[in-house]
Amino acid sequence: MGFLQKLLSCERICIQCHNDPDPDTIASAFGAYRYLQAHGVDAFIVYGGRNPIKKRGVEIMVSQCGIPITYTHDPGEFDLLLLVDCQYGEGNVEPFPAQQVAVIDHHIQVVEPGERVLIKNGYQSSSTILWELLREEGYPLKEDQDLAVALLYGLYIDTSCFADLYGQADLAMRADLFEEQPLFETLTKSSMTLAELMVVSDALHNHFVDVERHFAVVEVLSCEQSLLGIIGDLMIQVDIVYLTFAYTEVGAGYRISLRTCHEQLPADRIAAYVCEGIGSGGGHGKKAGGYIQKSKLLEKFGNRPALEVIETLLRRYIDENVVF
Repeated sequence: MGFLQKLLSCERICIQCHNDPDPDTIASAFGAYRYLQAHGVDAFIVYGGRNPIKKRGVEIMVSQCGIPITYTHDPGEFDLLLLVDCQYGEGNVEPFPAQQVAVIDHHIQVVEPGERVLIKNGYQSSSTILWELLREEGYPLKEDQDLAVALLYGLYIDTSCFADLYGQADLAMRADLFEEQPLFETLTKSSMTLAELMVVSDALHNHFVDVERHFAVVEVLSCEQSLLGIIGDLMIQVDIVYLTFAYTEVGAGYRISLRTCHEQLPADRIAAYVCEGIGSGGGHGKKAGGYIQKSKLLEKFGNRPALEVIETLLRRYIDENVVF
């Protein structure tokens, strides 16, 4: 029995996205919603937190794809709480009381394993996990263009506009769903707001550069993965910078994005090196991405700031492996 089939015994399911929802959590919720509704389950999508959706790109996605998502602090009665792209008890998830909980996520596992817990932290998006689950169940994705575009856009944002795309399953989903779609093109051209332009400006102004070792670290105000990629692409054009490491805080951890332009600085290996024991990272020689978990960072490095830890690890890697 497939994972989604295990949920069909419930009559009413609350599908919860993380606070300040991004395209990946929304697309994943939409995929679960479509499947459950098609099989007679009364499903609905919610999110909590301090603020309703404000990002223009996300608003357009929700509107154009027809995604029925509700901002609430009281979801009412339900049989099962299904969390997507997040896990029960995390800091970026409003705690809704629930007797039964299910999880679909691609981040590092922090909840107890169980029959209704599916976590694949080697995947770059939860959208990819839903794509696989729906394919296993024979769901007609090609006939549901709104869902296909939503899932594709979730992956697009979580991989810096596909620039950090490297996972085999994630690549397979893009190959399967990507085609000439006016709606997807509209979404990709509406992914930056004026406020996010200011975030980019602030990040480029407040950066650290190790001139001797030719790397830059950019701490970015909370933003989408795609914005990290844009910042990295800009910083790597500086003549003395051979490696850029951009990161931003997201709930229980930090998203990261790397760019390199030197053969002795493989982005994928450096991402894996920095994330060892505290998260997961990988990619290609020139571009990579990943995720650092706050709890693991604290456990391994104590109360040292993330910026200090990242700088230290980059210096150590370069000193041990690189001769300019």
